[in-house]
Amino acid sequence: ENILPSVQILSMEVQFGVRNTVKKVPGFLRCFPNLETLHVQSRPISEESTGKVSVKFWQEGGPIKCILQSIKKVFFYEFRGSRSEVSFLKFVAEKARVLEQMVVVVCIECFSPGDDNVRVKLKPLTSAKWNSKACRLELFRSPVTDGSGPAYNHELASDFEFADPFDLKYYKKAGRISVS
Repeated sequence: ENILPSVQILSMEVQFGVRNTVKKVPGFLRCFPNLETLHVQSRPISEESTGKVSVKFWQEGGPIKCILQSIKKVFFYEFRGSRSEVSFLKFVAEKARVLEQMVVVVCIECFSPGDDNVRVKLKPLTSAKWNSKACRLELFRSPVTDGSGPAYNHELASDFEFADPFDLKYYKKAGRISVS
């Protein structure tokens, strides 16, 4: 219920396989009406998935002002290709009016030699009706094997001697993935 209009950059961790966790995200995002950059870390779940959410879930929750009016960049780390993850990204793509960049960093376990697994999982997103025609989708292969990328190392983020913990240079070294 608290509104924080001065926040422009936000980072959050979400377990997309836990329905009760995902249900909190829309309300949380409504607290930041002027958000311009969103970093989302998809956390693995240790137990059985407790339900998936669809694009309909995101639409039924009502408008999220920052998604509709101010979000310019979305960075999604450790994408595993779950229906819930794809639904969230598709919702953002179809609703965000001023979105300029969407970066998806795909977790290492989504890759198999000679497999087109990533493109298949992202098909609903790449075929979505993007609201912002100027937006570009970028895909990167995650260089980490344990799901804890440098962008979410809290010790690194609070130590000012290190570079920006959200710096994409780390992922660019790991390799860009073709969208088409």
